[in-house]
Amino acid sequence: MEFRKIVIIGMGFVGGSIGKALLEKGLADEVVGVCRRQSSLDRAVKEKSLSTGYVNDYEKAVEGADVIFIATPVHTIEKVLDGLAEVLEGTEVIVTDVGSTKKKIVDHASRYSDRFSFVGGHPLAGSEKTGVEYSSPDLFDGSLCVLTKGESTPAEAVDKVKKIWKALGAVVHVTTPEGHDKILAFTSHLPHVAAYTLAGVQDLEFIKYMSTGFRDTARIASSDPESWSDIFLSNRDNLLKAIARFKELLSGIEDDIREGREESLKEKLKMCKRIRDGVI
Repeated sequence: MEFRKIVIIGMGFVGGSIGKALLEKGLADEVVGVCRRQSSLDRAVKEKSLSTGYVNDYEKAVEGADVIFIATPVHTIEKVLDGLAEVLEGTEVIVTDVGSTKKKIVDHASRYSDRFSFVGGHPLAGSEKTGVEYSSPDLFDGSLCVLTKGESTPAEAVDKVKKIWKALGAVVHVTTPEGHDKILAFTSHLPHVAAYTLAGVQDLEFIKYMSTGFRDTARIASSDPESWSDIFLSNRDNLLKAIARFKELLSGIEDDIREGREESLKEKLKMCKRIRDGVI
């Protein structure tokens, strides 16, 4: 499988990793990047994440493109879709994204089903680091990528994007936009809420006593706050349900500790351990 031209809008950590992987694996003759600033474009060129690129010029960038990846922050994806709708015409061009929420984005893209075929995507691979300088062509090896199929999504477009992600090294699962957001509220968004909160309640005087337990548990609190505030608000309803479940269990553990209920506390902790061990 090889494409003549793939475009990546947003050359940060994920976008840069996609570009590097596409080029190293020979999946595209040309990888074109689109950045907001010349400095970002220059860094992406230096990192060999693209063949060539443009600053805020969708029209030139997408000319002759087979597939377009949107790798910008969640709150900007709808605006990017609006911009692409002005320069694309015909469903033969596939547009996909890497956003951490899906329902709102897929619904917005559906209004342009006569301009391009849209496949919602979310590679579950990342880091608390940001920036193309941290990108890696091996980022997606063995990872999971979730694709979503909306009501107006052509099956052949899903299949083509699925093949790309498999070629990049990912295992691909296809679900609905609603299903994605419900699941990720628990498996991704809630852990970030917990990590930020855990970091936030610490006293700076305790820093010298923080060892691997705190560092491992709170690692993702080093993620970009602007990006994650966007994700939290974009998936508000599902995330609030996840937070409620978290608070319910936390309150139960709190009550067991307060009342000295050793057996009840042990059972809760054993249940949590079984689930965590099952992940590994």
